[in-house]
Amino acid sequence: MADNSAPTTQTNQNNATSLKDMKKFERWRKSLQYLTGLGMSENEQKAFRKDLDSELESYQCRQCEVWRDNLIKNSPSVRFMVEHLGRIGREIKRDDFLCAPCDITRSGGFSPEDGILLCQNRMNSKTHQEHTMVHEMVHLYDHHRFKVDWLNLRHHACSEVRAASLSGDCNWTREVQRGFYTFTKQHQTCVKRRAILSVAENPNCKSKEEAERAVASVFDSCFADTRPFDEIY
Repeated sequence: MADNSAPTTQTNQNNATSLKDMKKFERWRKSLQYLTGLGMSENEQKAFRKDLDSELESYQCRQCEVWRDNLIKNSPSVRFMVEHLGRIGREIKRDDFLCAPCDITRSGGFSPEDGILLCQNRMNSKTHQEHTMVHEMVHLYDHHRFKVDWLNLRHHACSEVRAASLSGDCNWTREVQRGFYTFTKQHQTCVKRRAILSVAENPNCKSKEEAERAVASVFDSCFADTRPFDEIY
């Protein structure tokens, strides 16, 4: 009896390749219609846009999770914070970091109840995500090491000063990317500015001026406190 398995397998592979090519072509055709507005109804445009948004969100989530896992394994600063959180009794795992979409005002967040949020749609690079992870881990460290009252503006301001200073958020390259070119006391200026922005979002903060006063009142002592680092990262 003749063995027809090889031709059949080859035929299946050819069919699969053809189907894949057809899907690519159809995708290209719809993309062109969407961009030009020709040959696609308003409802079809909305449905296609929804599919694009869903695909982008899925991609951003996967990228965030891949970077998260890699940084936990390989980043010296992230590994350092994981180690020192463990020393104060707060073991940290990959599931402590949640990748999710956010609005344009933030790239991450921390809450005692929900843990650390990584804004998957706001990460410009793996380095940006690394700084964000360390920033939020400093907040986590402060919460467990110093028993922070997050509704107390001075407590909140102190942790924001430390997180901005120690995470890499305010290194010169990041500041240039943001459009800030201060050459004298650049780091301190950045730390104050970013701490004020964060404290201003505290529900107990009534104005930017109140946030400025809170940051100013704790800045010197909290900027000098680099725990658990020996010096500014």
